[in-house]
Amino acid sequence: MKLDAAEVQEMLAGDPHMLLVDVRTQEEYDTGHIAGAGCMPVEDICDCLYDEALAERGLDAIANARGMELSDDASVIVLYCETGEKSAQAVQHMEALGYVNVYDAGGLIDWPFDVVTTDEERAVAAALAASANVAQETAPAASGCACGHDHDHGDSCCC
Repeated sequence: MKLDAAEVQEMLAGDPHMLLVDVRTQEEYDTGHIAGAGCMPVEDICDCLYDEALAERGLDAIANARGMELSDDASVIVLYCETGEKSAQAVQHMEALGYVNVYDAGGLIDWPFDVVTTDEERAVAAALAASANVAQETAPAASGCACGHDHDHGDSCCC
């Protein structure tokens, strides 16, 4: 089934268990992809002769990076490429292997929303990790106070 960009954007916002897969090469993916997408080239998908091989070859890793586990019959998988040709081919192959919730989002050439590079995603992840570490290091000691001040007024703080 073919989805348009607005449907994909809605799914991205509303379905935390959706798996978004860019089926272009790693190099193409690195230069610009939809935020939150994983990469599994169409050649890797179409070389697989059964559904477990797809999971082992890359879908499990993409799902795990999103904090989820892949369920062949329940996970919604949305594929895209540059023009829509490779994603259509990959969807057709996955359906032949028994996947029922796999969709074609077409090509990035029709994607009206922002894309990110792998370097940008890494920089954001590093900044988030650094700010989380700083927040953890500078967090006040537990004093029973929700405001974090070191004074003894329990949970009834008015700070």
